[in-house]
Amino acid sequence: MKSVNIFDGIFIVVYFLIIMGIGLYFMKVNKGGKEYFTGGSMIPWWMSGISLYMGNFSAWIFTGAAGFAYTSGWFTILYLAVGPVAYLAGSHLTAKLWRRTRSISPLQYIQTRYNLGTQQLMSGVIATNFILSAGVQLASTCKLFAPIIGIDMTIIVLIIGSIVLLHNMLGGLWGDMAMDVVQGVVLLGITFTVMPLSLGLIGGFGELLRAMPPVSFDQTYNGVHYTQHWLVAILIITSVGFAAGGAQRFYSVRDEKSARRVGRLAALLACSVPLVFGIPPLVAKVYWPDLSQVDFFKPFIGKNPQDLVFVGLVFKLLPHGLIGVFIAAMLAATMTTLSTVYNMVSSIISHDMYKGVIKPDLSDGALLKVGRITSLCLGLIVMGLAITFIHSTFGLFNQMQAFFTLFNIPVTVPLAFGLIFRRIPKWAALGSILWSLIMGAAARYLLGWDIGPQVYLSTILSFGVLLSSSYVAELYRTRKPLLWSISLLISAVLATVFALSPGAAAAPWQIAAAIACALVLGPTLVPLARLFTRDTDEEKEEILRFYAKLDTPVDVQAEVFGAGRRQVATLPVVGRTIVFLGVLVGMAFLNTLGTGETIAVIAMMTILLGFGGTLWIAGRRVRMREAREIALAPDPAP
Repeated sequence: MKSVNIFDGIFIVVYFLIIMGIGLYFMKVNKGGKEYFTGGSMIPWWMSGISLYMGNFSAWIFTGAAGFAYTSGWFTILYLAVGPVAYLAGSHLTAKLWRRTRSISPLQYIQTRYNLGTQQLMSGVIATNFILSAGVQLASTCKLFAPIIGIDMTIIVLIIGSIVLLHNMLGGLWGDMAMDVVQGVVLLGITFTVMPLSLGLIGGFGELLRAMPPVSFDQTYNGVHYTQHWLVAILIITSVGFAAGGAQRFYSVRDEKSARRVGRLAALLACSVPLVFGIPPLVAKVYWPDLSQVDFFKPFIGKNPQDLVFVGLVFKLLPHGLIGVFIAAMLAATMTTLSTVYNMVSSIISHDMYKGVIKPDLSDGALLKVGRITSLCLGLIVMGLAITFIHSTFGLFNQMQAFFTLFNIPVTVPLAFGLIFRRIPKWAALGSILWSLIMGAAARYLLGWDIGPQVYLSTILSFGVLLSSSYVAELYRTRKPLLWSISLLISAVLATVFALSPGAAAAPWQIAAAIACALVLGPTLVPLARLFTRDTDEEKEEILRFYAKLDTPVDVQAEVFGAGRRQVATLPVVGRTIVFLGVLVGMAFLNTLGTGETIAVIAMMTILLGFGGTLWIAGRRVRMREAREIALAPDPAP
């Protein structure tokens, strides 16, 4: 197989320079915290939609997910096919409502809708989840780059982590989203090129269907069991997750219609994922049934070599230059995800925690400085985690699943559905988070339940506490003995379920501890109910004002373009950047190319030049139209 040469190195270096240039270009847009965290609500919907799609991809999809696909076959295709449904469901639930919150932070409304204590708890859980997941994403990238470039993995972590961090601190949300578009085109271009070339190795898609065994819903990967219940759990988590986690992409656009378009575009792009990301690892399974016999994988035997099958195909199929494109695409995807995490977690810590509790009178300019300092600290923490994860034998796929399935439901259900259900008391989210998180952790890590049943339990408890909170509050006021009976019944049911369904590897002390959690948790419903009754008339009026805001459409001219603000020009700079990358890909013709390699280079250049040129021309037309409007506008009165 090939290795990286000078052409690939030039592309990677130039790509990094482009990333820094985009960050510097959009640095001038950030006049304060609102522009840094929301883009001033002037991000074009198509840019935000691509960014929402790209925010869920990094080198992990080329490593951890590819390794899982190599092992589990068609089961992974079903897993990847969940994405489009989840994007549509999540955006349908909350896109319009998020835009009407007029937020600067995904949790800004929580203090109003719930209370300060709930906001701080939710902020802490979300930040923890995102930081841990970001560590896995960075580790995924570095696991690939160490054998490719021949540099120690720890050094790779420090280099790549620092570049991502610098880019995020400079450009804010504008820089992130502009780079998302560039990265999205590069990523889809390279994967749409690799997929048909890989099928050519085995004689086409028909041969893949013949060679691969039928789908199995009973998979064990590095000691973790996956079934059809896991697929259902992923659908639940991602649908609710996009309804809550897509907040920044929804409220950064100009109006409600644009917010809905964001989700639809992300869903459309996600339809490509099973094909371009799922098929190549299956081809690798047919082409390389025994990785221990392939020289490229021999150094990694015993270290999850299946994580590198996508990379192996790239090095076999693509010419030099396009290999550099692939390496840059992996870097780009990781940078998208990490930048999204840094921006979102930074806004949570700086706005919701620091300004919300420590310094309420913090100015917008000072908030911007705090946000950048917070991003720096987050980057250092994530780099430390990546160094730890990269040496773990648990596997990148399993690490991501552990964090993703434990933390998401407890926080995303109250975060998303607090926008929808209007009778929920202010303290209800606190009970929902605690019950869902504690019982989910007990079921998974004490009893050893599979992920699917664990997520079912967390979801039932989260919605159960949230939706019944007003009824529970009424019981506390009028029928307290009945409330005690219900709480004890819940304890008995949960304890019985835990006692009858321990995992095969659960020790007696773990079963006892899980039952104890159930017995202790149930009676906490009574003190929680007491909290549910504490909403004052003033607080109820505040909630009514909040929902009145959600019922009020966004006035784009007054709220977005007021005080003479103008739309930031994004099409020309993004278009020129993609065109430049297309020209750079032409360097591959300086190599001696085979027929298949020539077709790959032409296809990649066509994608980049076509898309980039379209954006460039569209940007010029927008500028010409704006110039005509300014020329025809009446002069201001003297």
